[in-house]
Amino acid sequence: MHMRRFLQIILPLCCLTHLVQAAGSLAEHSGRLKHLDRMISDRGRYHIEKEKEIDSLRNKLRQAVSDQERFEWCCRLYETYIVYQTDSALRYVLESERLLRQLPDDAFRYRAQLNRVGVMTVTGMYKEALDALNQIPRHAFSGDLLQSYFHHSRTLYGHMADYALTNDEKNAYQQSADRYRDSLLFIMPHGEINTLIVEADRFNTHGQFDATIAMLKPVTDTCRNTERMRFLAYTLSEAYALKGDRENQKYYLTLSAIADLKTSVREYISLRKLAFLLYEDGDIDRAYEYMKCSLEDAQSCNARSRTIEVAEIFPVIDKAYRLRSERKQRTITLLLASVSLLALCLVAAIIYVYRQMKKLAVARQALADANRQLQTINNTLKETNLIKEEYIAQYINRCSAYIDKLDHYRRRLTKLASTSKLEELFRAIKSDEFIEAERKEFYNEFDHTFLSLFPHFVTDFNKLLNEKDRITPKPGDLLNTELRIFALIRLGITDSTRIAEFLQYSLTTIYNYRSKVRNKAVGDKNEFEAAVMRIG
Repeated sequence: MHMRRFLQIILPLCCLTHLVQAAGSLAEHSGRLKHLDRMISDRGRYHIEKEKEIDSLRNKLRQAVSDQERFEWCCRLYETYIVYQTDSALRYVLESERLLRQLPDDAFRYRAQLNRVGVMTVTGMYKEALDALNQIPRHAFSGDLLQSYFHHSRTLYGHMADYALTNDEKNAYQQSADRYRDSLLFIMPHGEINTLIVEADRFNTHGQFDATIAMLKPVTDTCRNTERMRFLAYTLSEAYALKGDRENQKYYLTLSAIADLKTSVREYISLRKLAFLLYEDGDIDRAYEYMKCSLEDAQSCNARSRTIEVAEIFPVIDKAYRLRSERKQRTITLLLASVSLLALCLVAAIIYVYRQMKKLAVARQALADANRQLQTINNTLKETNLIKEEYIAQYINRCSAYIDKLDHYRRRLTKLASTSKLEELFRAIKSDEFIEAERKEFYNEFDHTFLSLFPHFVTDFNKLLNEKDRITPKPGDLLNTELRIFALIRLGITDSTRIAEFLQYSLTTIYNYRSKVRNKAVGDKNEFEAAVMRIG
């Protein structure tokens, strides 16, 4: 009985403690993200500090008195620039290579060549980096240079494994990266933080995330070195990612990203990965800002592999961000419309009360105006209907007259055939006099009808052309061929084939006419025919 009471008391307290700890952890992570937000918006200040550091190194390079000293400062500038601006890093690699003529020791040459490998790797020039790496004899040096050799080799093969197209290539590159990592661990001093990071990377590669967490978490949580925090926190976040612990993964990615920004590093991974996790959690606005910052820094650094990685994900987040912004805008618009409607209703109500006595007079006046407008519209409709009836009647009469002429022509040919006047019959059949006369009459009637619809067509059409190129029909003609082509276009017949059939010209001729007239246009030639469609 006492035990049951004890459990009834202690279990709720344990649950409450756990909830308090979880809430505290969540608040701490939220605070870290807000701190990261401020750093992103203020990262220009960190870049200014970085530029001051670079200027100091440049001054020391200018003040150097020996080629060996100049070489050392070039290497320092390379190390500063490699994660900040790779073009400048390459510049100092080239500068150090020029100094090799006065520095006969091979160690200088190998160091410069390893620096070149570093630049090529960051800029995505893996083949060139591998070629440069293969030119360095591994047995020729030891100590720090050997560590640098193994580090660049492991990094290069790791990148090549990430971007391999086939599983066989990926596995081969990954095995090479593992071998160089093992070689690096073999010569690195035991117990140092850099050694722990490389060892943790090996654990992560082989899925031993618990070993990484046990080894790095105490070091990371007490680390005050910003440069080392970049790698410690990122490596630890990878272990939590393998474990499936998203909250701790985001927490340590945040720490790594803060360290990246504080040290003005532009070639980084943490902020991009954190952005994608926040996108999956629905924090679209923050994910968009983080991914945008990652893309800007990768492009400024000219880190091609990082730019490609960001570019693969950014469109997805950008689309979600835009959709979210559009939804917000629609909501704001709807709210503004609702408020405006309420305000209008209130104003209308006030006006209604104030003008109650005058409403009847205003309504009568409005009704009278409406009646006058309606009468005007009715008159216009009547006039339009009369015009349509007249034009329909003209075309019906034309069709009837054409049928009568065909019948008369048929009887004439029948009569010639029945009286055996074969020569006259063949002459009548071969003659195109009848067709030409009918076509001329048809075109004349078309011109009359069209100009009755658009009486100012010729004048308005010429306003669209240069003054020296304006088109005027011959005396006695209403329209000429060029004007008829654009008259048909004004009626909505824009297909050159149909225009050619209507006017009995070849398709090429119609194309030539249209192009020739377009080239005479006053404004944009591509908008000329659209302007013709608006005449009248």
